[in-house]
Amino acid sequence: MATMQRQTVAKAQAEAMRLCFNGYWRQQAGDQPAALALYAQAVELAPGDPNILTTAGDALRFTGQLDGALALLDRAIALDPTMVAAWFGRALALDSSGRLEEARASYARVAELSPTTASGFAGLAAMEFLLGEFDAARDHADRALRLAPGDAMTVMTVARCDMAGGRHAAAADRLRGFIGQNDIAADDAIVALGLLGDAFDAMGRTDAAFDTYARANARFVERYGGHDAAPAARAEVEAIDAAVARLAPGALAGAAPPVPGEAARHIFLLGYPRSGTTLTEQVLATVPGVTTLEESPTLGAAAGFLSPGGIAALATLTDDQAALLRADYWARVAAAGVDVAGTTFVDMDPFKAPSLPLIARLFPQAKVVVVQRDARDVVWSCFRRSFVYSPVTIEFTSLPRLAEHYGAVMRLIRRCLETLPLDAHVLTYEDLVHDFDSATQRLCAFAGLPWSPSLRDFARTASTRPVKTASAHQVRRPLFDGSGQWRKYAAQLGPVLPALAEWVA
Repeated sequence: MATMQRQTVAKAQAEAMRLCFNGYWRQQAGDQPAALALYAQAVELAPGDPNILTTAGDALRFTGQLDGALALLDRAIALDPTMVAAWFGRALALDSSGRLEEARASYARVAELSPTTASGFAGLAAMEFLLGEFDAARDHADRALRLAPGDAMTVMTVARCDMAGGRHAAAADRLRGFIGQNDIAADDAIVALGLLGDAFDAMGRTDAAFDTYARANARFVERYGGHDAAPAARAEVEAIDAAVARLAPGALAGAAPPVPGEAARHIFLLGYPRSGTTLTEQVLATVPGVTTLEESPTLGAAAGFLSPGGIAALATLTDDQAALLRADYWARVAAAGVDVAGTTFVDMDPFKAPSLPLIARLFPQAKVVVVQRDARDVVWSCFRRSFVYSPVTIEFTSLPRLAEHYGAVMRLIRRCLETLPLDAHVLTYEDLVHDFDSATQRLCAFAGLPWSPSLRDFARTASTRPVKTASAHQVRRPLFDGSGQWRKYAAQLGPVLPALAEWVA
């Protein structure tokens, strides 16, 4: 009997490995749903095999399903606490979730279990840098480089540590040497060029900095098949704007009966990327009873209404149909791991500005906070920063295209605030950084939240919370005034300044 059981288990494990192998190739071919279905079958066949669980967990992590990935990886670790691959996958998933302290602990476990490989030390260094522990980060990065001298993550962590310590020339030399190699991945080259631009910027070498940022953007465009490979993001925004203009007054008014899973209070926090939405989110997260979620596709089920015909159809939704879409929204929030019961929930996403018509129809009781900043600083910051690819972020690689897209989004926001049933408050970034208390008192009064001097400690709050956006390092330090950075690049921005003049005031 025991022999037969062993044979049955071995057969199941062999079949599970075959499914994982097929899932891998499906994944490589871009068929993620089929791949995940195969991995799920493998886990069902061999639920006690840590290798199968780790492989399936990594597949979920690759597709962004981080909570599911962590559940499988934790099961693998429970079965085999010394499994390096499971600990490393767990560290990467926590890293991607912005849970830096937990990610650091998992990277430390990788380093403990495998002290002759660089991955654990490299991950430790990256997390310590983001947590502001620059000496520890440099020590672990040096150890990783001794084990793997050309590791991209570690080279860039050391460069970041150098810049944090004011050694910008040393960082530039290191980055130029790295970029000059022939075999580095395109994504690594793009990030390294962006860091090199930052080093030149800190040294006052604005011409060299601008040229380097432009090189990074050119590599980004090449990496993703050129501007013409993506839908025209500006045209989509302009089409929504035109459709909103055609709506009859009050067309999007409607009732909002309660649906399962909704929060006690609801705030949408949006604007344009690099306007200060992440900073504002961290400030609000300091208020007791506030939960937040950043840049998540919570409106996915209703996204089909964001078209000229869709906006018109949005006006014909019955209250029951709208309730189904609201219920789907709150289900997506719950699936993202956020418990909103009894809280004020803040949905922070600067990319949701084109969704204002949806918000007006589906969530008439929600508050909307629009963060605005000097257009010149916004456009310059978007041009110089590295973003994950999307049809919108490809627009950031060209100053003329970026200025046009920015103008289209701002015109849409203005029209929506003027014509749609939105309970909105405009928060100006410059007011926030120059008169923090007054700006946050007005914000809290609008949102129905208590204000206290503890809001000034938002950096401490940010250091204990997941922050996934490009502003993570900035919001984890005391209030930083980023206004006026465009002035050093006024000459390079000259051709687009007329297009931005309307939005500067």
